[in-house]
Amino acid sequence: MFKKIWQPALFILGLSLIAVFQLTAIANWPTFFSQINAVLIVLIFCLFFLGFRAAILGALVVGFWLDLFSFNFFGLYLIAFFLVILAAKRISLSLLTNRSLYSFWLLILVSTIAYNFIVKFLGGLSTDASPFLFLAQKSFWLTLAYQSAWSAVFAVLLFNLSALLTKRFQPFFLEKNREL
Repeated sequence: MFKKIWQPALFILGLSLIAVFQLTAIANWPTFFSQINAVLIVLIFCLFFLGFRAAILGALVVGFWLDLFSFNFFGLYLIAFFLVILAAKRISLSLLTNRSLYSFWLLILVSTIAYNFIVKFLGGLSTDASPFLFLAQKSFWLTLAYQSAWSAVFAVLLFNLSALLTKRFQPFFLEKNREL
């Protein structure tokens, strides 16, 4: 009973709180600290550790909250998160062979870069300006650098924290059978 009802409800509530925290607290911090994209970091963490279904559900929940309070067209963040999750899943299945810190680090960096390009491109489509105009703006590249740095830091922290809390990522050794 707990797993069927309360576990998904707590998951949705936790993601909603992270989205609200992103909108209300993190966005109001000074420039360097306001570039922490906690929502994207948590979504990639969900994809890497909990699976594709949890990440898609998370993208739906946090995308809804960010779209609800955004000045862009409704659905921009839903579309961006879905595309990023699909791309990250594809990269995870085709290029990355294991669930190591380096794989998680690479996945979160590629996702951060893809997310920024997708959001700026889709936002540009909804305005009168060219959708590629953001490529010439210094603020875009600075934001991308800040978010990539924060994502790399949080990737290391979250991976090591999850390795400490679970036995899922413990090293193992194959023992040789000495009897022949």
